[in-house]
Amino acid sequence: MTIPESEGARRRYESPVRSARARRTRAHVVATAGRLFAERGYAGTSVRQIAAAAGVSLETVTQAGRKADLLLAAFRDGFAGNPDAVSLDALVGPAGPADLPAVVSRVAAGVRRSLPIWRAFTTAAAADPAVAAVRAELAVVRRAEIVARLSSAGLAPDGDCGRLADAIGLITSHEAYDHLTSVCGWQHEEYVDWAAAAIGAQLTLDWK
Repeated sequence: MTIPESEGARRRYESPVRSARARRTRAHVVATAGRLFAERGYAGTSVRQIAAAAGVSLETVTQAGRKADLLLAAFRDGFAGNPDAVSLDALVGPAGPADLPAVVSRVAAGVRRSLPIWRAFTTAAAADPAVAAVRAELAVVRRAEIVARLSSAGLAPDGDCGRLADAIGLITSHEAYDHLTSVCGWQHEEYVDWAAAAIGAQLTLDWK
């Protein structure tokens, strides 16, 4: 006797396929949104425009998240190569003090890739409270990540490395990169060399 496959079983069987398709669609929507945000700015980009440029329905875009969520996902995708990345692990991976030049190089590459989105982020945060809240939360998360990495590497003076993390965060910030490369005319490689040296110097200071 053949027992018919239940509807629930069929759904469970099909769900990995649908999930993979949904992830691809969301990645496409996020990438399209990021391109439009970089080209037109946050205020100059509507959800309908994102849907039209991505070739999907308006509902598909709204399912991917609010406009502010898409901006954050586009930034994460540009910076770490993953729209859902919540830490630097996707970009940096495990690293110790000896890996500093390579780590700085990878972070700088992420900063360069995501700089247009960060500019849109900064402009939008000044006018949109929702974006400002997301940007503030992102700053808190990034600081916590730097603190955690310093602590795990044994670089926290007396267990407290908050001010050291602040200094490193400033050195590797989009604002610092944008100022030195766009305003001052530095080459990307010059910034990388300076940032690595500057962080190395910070690590030798007594932050008590």
